[in-house]
Amino acid sequence: MSVVDHSLHAHKQGDAKHAHSKEVSNQNLLLIALVLTLGFSGVEGAAAYFANSLALISDAGHMVTDAAALGLALLAQIISRRPPSPKHSFGFGRAEALAAFVNSIAMLALVAWIMVEAISRFYDPHKVDGLTVTIVAAIGLLMNIVVAWVLSRDKKSVNTRAALVHVMGDLLGSIAALIAGIVIQLTGWMPIDAILSILVSLLILKSTISILKESYHFLMEGVPLHIDYLQVGQDLKKVPGVLAVHDLHVWEMTPSFPALIGHIEIERIGEWPEIMARINEMLLNKHGIDHVTLQPEVPGMADERTHDEHLNAEIKKPHVIQHGDTFYVTCTSPDGPHRMAYHAWGNPNNAKVLVCVHGLTRRGSDFKTLAEAMSQDYYVVCPDVVGRGDSDRLQNPMLYAVPQYVADMASLVAHLGVAQVDWFGTSMGGLIGMVYAAMPKSPIRRMLINDVGPRIEPEAIKRLGSYVGQPFSFSHRADALQRLNEICASFGSHTPEEWEIYNGPMLVQKNGLWVMHYDPNISVPFASVNPIMAKAGEMAMWHAFKQIHIPMLIVRGGESDLLSAKTVAEMCKVNPYIRSIEIPGVGHAPAFVKLEQVALAKEFFS
Repeated sequence: MSVVDHSLHAHKQGDAKHAHSKEVSNQNLLLIALVLTLGFSGVEGAAAYFANSLALISDAGHMVTDAAALGLALLAQIISRRPPSPKHSFGFGRAEALAAFVNSIAMLALVAWIMVEAISRFYDPHKVDGLTVTIVAAIGLLMNIVVAWVLSRDKKSVNTRAALVHVMGDLLGSIAALIAGIVIQLTGWMPIDAILSILVSLLILKSTISILKESYHFLMEGVPLHIDYLQVGQDLKKVPGVLAVHDLHVWEMTPSFPALIGHIEIERIGEWPEIMARINEMLLNKHGIDHVTLQPEVPGMADERTHDEHLNAEIKKPHVIQHGDTFYVTCTSPDGPHRMAYHAWGNPNNAKVLVCVHGLTRRGSDFKTLAEAMSQDYYVVCPDVVGRGDSDRLQNPMLYAVPQYVADMASLVAHLGVAQVDWFGTSMGGLIGMVYAAMPKSPIRRMLINDVGPRIEPEAIKRLGSYVGQPFSFSHRADALQRLNEICASFGSHTPEEWEIYNGPMLVQKNGLWVMHYDPNISVPFASVNPIMAKAGEMAMWHAFKQIHIPMLIVRGGESDLLSAKTVAEMCKVNPYIRSIEIPGVGHAPAFVKLEQVALAKEFFS
């Protein structure tokens, strides 16, 4: 199954190297600041205790908090440099914003404590050693000036700026403590200690709230503060070839790494590569966005038919019951036209049409048993997705991806001349259905999604990669069928007759050898997916899935390694139109050749 659209792309290597150099520099600054702050915090803490000064205590408290904040910021910088992993495919860049958020919360707590303590001292004055306060505060002031100067050299990182707020607060605290010490020495007026502590707390409160709001905005995936969301939408509509824009979202995946996803309506799908190139150039030059995921859509979909087509639709087709007959529909791609084969069961005059779409390495014959059972109520159409079975092969293997498949399915529905269809999608066929159903004016009325969801488990990706497009040729058909049955063992336990019905059509003979029916190049875009692309594709699929407002049934194999129970639960949570069922003793994916599985589908579509 195709995990993600191949057009999703990662940042250029040059940008990554630049960011790496900058992060190393940030770490050095934070390390210097941490050593200086931690070295003085113990001295000031002891002096504050013996001098009994709240202003000095607040400054000492700032010092201790600063050390923790700087240590947390340094740790966040180190974590953020870790490369992406199967469980964190975007990497750990958000650790910086998380550290800034935690630091700000800690600062708010410290400010609140100082103000409460200061107010209490108005009712219960404490004697303060003015000389000790003055000396220690002066030394602390010099040290904080040095630390603040070091950190101010990095003004872009929200993490470093959050740490700088701590240090600036400590610097103000040192000034307040110094003034308090001098006033107490000269006049003996003790309340000055508490008054200046409150004043300093109010001054740093504003900066703390600013950092807190910025880090919270980032963690909640808000539109980057330097990007005008409405202007981005307007600029997209001005790109030549773009008819409309909707479902537009802009956010930051990691600091200084803006991303955009959305749906773009265009007149002809064949023009999409040129339009996408213009969009990428505009977004990068005008808004600094270079991570872009866009879904092209053709207006009208199945409803947009010519006058002649409407007339032809009124003419009754011959009353012929089809039993797996093969037909072809002409589709378009950036490389030109191609033919997609489809196999049909039932009465072509039946207005109720069920489209069944197979998985990554399968073909329409998978649904023979199901189609025969459903053909009394439906005209059942089972296409061979391009590159499989009787369909044409594509010259450019990178076009073997969901956008092209969706465009082909739209051509098929238009060719059938129907306004609505029901959809049965297994694995890749489920992903195609989800994207198609999320599009405006989609003809899909209800949909059964067989063992797939917006998130594909890494174990399944690894398993698929072990055989998709790999050498497969046998001199004897029996040996080839046995090997294919082993590959498909997760589909469930079947009799030899059932395996022959299900896997027999997967084998074709070429040059005296038995090989798989599909173009081995379907593995090219699959193999090119990296963790960042996979995560971006997953986010796009979740977004599409949430836009589907039709009845859906999710069928999961109880032992599936591709669709987890957790993902099914999340799908049911985010989309109220869905219900789910699990088939025990089956992995990825239920074959729907068993009577009880066929009955389940008939019940849902009835």
